[in-house]
Amino acid sequence: MILGGGLLVGPEGVRRADLRVADGCIAEIGADLQGEGRVELHGAWVAPGFVCAHHHLYSALATGMPFLPGAPTSFTDLLQRVWWRLDRALDLDSVEVCGLVGGVDALRCGVTTIVDHHASPCAIAGSLGVLDDALGAVGVRRVLAYEVTDRNGLDGARAGLLETGRQLGRGASSMSATMVGAHAAFTLSDRSIRACADLARDAGVGMHIHVAEAVDDPGPVRRLAALDALVPGSVLAHGVHLDAEELALAQGAGAWFTHQPRSNMNNGVGYAPIAAMGERLALGTDGIGADMLAELQAGYFRSQEARVGWGPDRWSAVLDAGHRLVAEKLGVTTGRLAVGAAADLVVFDPAPGPPLTAENVAAARIFRMGAHLVRDVMVAGAWRLRDRQPTGVDAAALDRRAQVAAAALWSRME
Repeated sequence: MILGGGLLVGPEGVRRADLRVADGCIAEIGADLQGEGRVELHGAWVAPGFVCAHHHLYSALATGMPFLPGAPTSFTDLLQRVWWRLDRALDLDSVEVCGLVGGVDALRCGVTTIVDHHASPCAIAGSLGVLDDALGAVGVRRVLAYEVTDRNGLDGARAGLLETGRQLGRGASSMSATMVGAHAAFTLSDRSIRACADLARDAGVGMHIHVAEAVDDPGPVRRLAALDALVPGSVLAHGVHLDAEELALAQGAGAWFTHQPRSNMNNGVGYAPIAAMGERLALGTDGIGADMLAELQAGYFRSQEARVGWGPDRWSAVLDAGHRLVAEKLGVTTGRLAVGAAADLVVFDPAPGPPLTAENVAAARIFRMGAHLVRDVMVAGAWRLRDRQPTGVDAAALDRRAQVAAAALWSRME
């Protein structure tokens, strides 16, 4: 098809041009392209889709659930009283609903790829396959991991490794891949950490693990290094309390960091040393939805308050770094409006205002663009959101199903 009459807004600059899409990729860019299947955009903005580099889709049914009385006394107390109760209450049906609900939410925010960190300790076997199929129905790219942990016993850790192995056995594609997940070092024995690292190396994939999200997780990277578990290409989420030595160890191992400013502020765990994390730093949400433009804005504002000295261009680069991570995991080029790149595209309703230019587009992402402007989303050349409605699932029917699943989930939490 041809997307005609749009304003192309990408890392290559800002220009008015048509896009020809074929075989899931951008096949041609030019003026007044001719051919069948032309879709007139009438000046709408066309941009690459976003990547959420660290998500917890299993929290998709948590919004609206009753709060426990009394404020948590620590981060571990919060985990024990809320999130570990939630994940233990999940069954395979609610895992599927979370994948569908979270996937639709991601599309409506212009997200075309999700890097997810899953947990359902009482429904481990088959959970990654259920989540994979749900996200496949929605139509987003995904990189999945099950967070192995000893907090539910060694049998639970072994079951998490077995589920990871099953999902790895399904194979990888440009739409779906698997990493070896681990919750956090403080919930894992040395034996389990080594088992995760061995599986990741054998499969040729990295680990996806929380590190130093709070003071409750001291020295995790030093421990991973001592256990020979800093697998190249791993994703280290949060890193709020990493010191200079641990940052250097992780960078030397070729790891990725992810920054989740809204979650860190919500949990009151502190401010990550983002200025020392290097170029392999991407943005995630930690399960607070999938609105990457909101995450970008929060990250920018928090860094201004902390006087980090990063302007909109640097923050835009952090948002776009997720595409380099995706290229490593899925073997596909996203995040570009260039011939040969994947046709993972977002069509925004234009926000009337000053001219949008290459010089101001980074600031526009923070101060002008937003998920409320997302109209259509294409993944691998196929429309997955049209006129704000998902094409792969019935949103109204999903809403009815999600309400029932959420009520049952909250009841099991009690």
